[in-house]
Amino acid sequence: MAISEMKELIEYLSEKFDIPTTEIAANSNLIDDLDSDDWTNLEVIIEVGEKFGRTITDEEAETVRVVSDIYDILIS
Repeated sequence: MAISEMKELIEYLSEKFDIPTTEIAANSNLIDDLDSDDWTNLEVIIEVGEKFGRTITDEEAETVRVVSDIYDILIS
């Protein structure tokens, strides 16, 4: 399933981090705002790639800091 809207990604992250969707924005930092860590970020990136049918390379994963970074990779 390809991602069509940022909303889908935010809904996934909301479930994953148990944070209301209203508290997650495109510029939310995964570590600072979503209380994540490097290992969880890696897990999320892998899961998101699988969920939305996009392989995310190591090089791409290293660039992820905020929610919109993941979205940009998924739609590229």
